[in-house]
Amino acid sequence: MLIFGAHQQRSLIMHWVRGLLVFGVGLAIYFLSQTSLIHGPQNVYVATSVTIIALGISLFVNGIRLLRGYRVYRYWALLVVTTLLACNAVMLNMHTPDRWILLSNLLVLMWVFGYGSRSLVGHGKDFVAHVFWLCCSLFALVSLMLALLAVKVILGDQESLQSFSQWSMHAYMMTAAMLAMTTVTSLLLLVMHVRAQAGLQAIATLDGLTGVLNRRGLQEAATRMQAVSQRIRLPMGMLIVDLDYFKKVNDVYGHLVGDVVLKACAGTIRAALRGGDVIGRYGGEEFCILMPNTGEHEAMILAERIRRIIEVTPVSIAGVESMSSDTQAIKCTVSVGSVSSETVGYGLEGLFAGADQNLYKAKQNGRNRIASNIDQLLNKPPEPGKPAKRHASLIA
Repeated sequence: MLIFGAHQQRSLIMHWVRGLLVFGVGLAIYFLSQTSLIHGPQNVYVATSVTIIALGISLFVNGIRLLRGYRVYRYWALLVVTTLLACNAVMLNMHTPDRWILLSNLLVLMWVFGYGSRSLVGHGKDFVAHVFWLCCSLFALVSLMLALLAVKVILGDQESLQSFSQWSMHAYMMTAAMLAMTTVTSLLLLVMHVRAQAGLQAIATLDGLTGVLNRRGLQEAATRMQAVSQRIRLPMGMLIVDLDYFKKVNDVYGHLVGDVVLKACAGTIRAALRGGDVIGRYGGEEFCILMPNTGEHEAMILAERIRRIIEVTPVSIAGVESMSSDTQAIKCTVSVGSVSSETVGYGLEGLFAGADQNLYKAKQNGRNRIASNIDQLLNKPPEPGKPAKRHASLIA
C-alpha cells in the first residue's frame, strides 16, 4: 500500500520507497539464511544481508534529504556498502571472532540511522515540522538501540554473545528498524499530502505575478476579518491603491516593464504594512489593503505613508529585455481611496464601494494623493457606549 501510494504521488517519495524495498530484500536474504533452503557458510549470507540492509537504509536517508531540500551525497550509499563489504570480507577471511564482526556491523548501522535522524530534524512549529521531529525521534531511538546492543557485545561474556548471535535476537532488532522505517514512510506520505494541499490552496488564492492575494483570496480574507471585527466591535479599515498612469508605462516601455513595476510596488506596499494587515490584487493595477482595528484616521495615515514611500522609491527596470531605451528607473505615484467601518459600517459591499469612490475622488483631484471620509467622521456625533478610538500614533 505504501509503494502504491508513493507511485500515485509520482514524487521524491519514490527515492526512499526504493530504499525500503532494498531493506526488505536484505531481510529476506537474512531469514532465508536461517533455513535449510540455502547451503553454504551461514556467516557469508548474514554479512551479505546486513550489507544490503545498510544500502537500503542509505537510499532511504538520501530520499529524505531530497525531500527536505538538503544537499545529497549520491556516493554516500556506495561508501556505506563498500565499508561493510570490506570489513566483513576481511574479518571473515581472517576468522575474526564473532564479537568484532557484530560490533563493526552494529556501528555502521548505528551511524546510518544517526545520519538519517540528523536529516529529519524539524524546523519551525507547524504541523510538518512536528511530523519531522517525530520521524527524527524514531530514527534516533533505533540508533540508540543499536548503540546499546554494541555496548552489550563489547561487555558481554561468551555465553551472552552466543545468545545475541541467535536469529531471534536479530529478528527483533530488524523488526524494530523495519517498523520505524515504515512509520516514517507513512508520516512522510502525510507530509506530501499536506504540502500538496497547501500548494493547491496557494495557487487558488495567490496572484501569480505579484505574490499577494488574488481577488478570491482577498474576498475570503475580507469576510473573515469583517466577521471578527463586527463580533468584537472594533473598526476595520480598507484602502484601494491605484498606480497612476500605468497604461502609459505599458505603452512606452512594454508589458514586461509593467510587470516589473507591479511586482516592485506590491513589494513596497507589503513592506509598509503593519502586522495583521492584508494586501491583495484588486484589479489590473489596483491593490486592496485590509486593516483590522483601524479607524478612519489611522487608515488615512497609513495611506499617506504608502503614497509617500512609493513616490520616493524609483522602480529599477535595468536589464529588462524588452527595454529599447536607456532608462534605468521609473518614478511611480499612486492614488489611494481610504475608508473604514466607522463611516460606512461593517458591510463588505459598503467598504469596497466607499474605498472605490474615494479612489475616484483622488484621481479627479489630480492623482498622487489620498481621499478619505475623515470629514464625514468629524461631523458625525459620537455614539454612546462605543469603544474609545485608538490613537494614530500606534501605526505612525
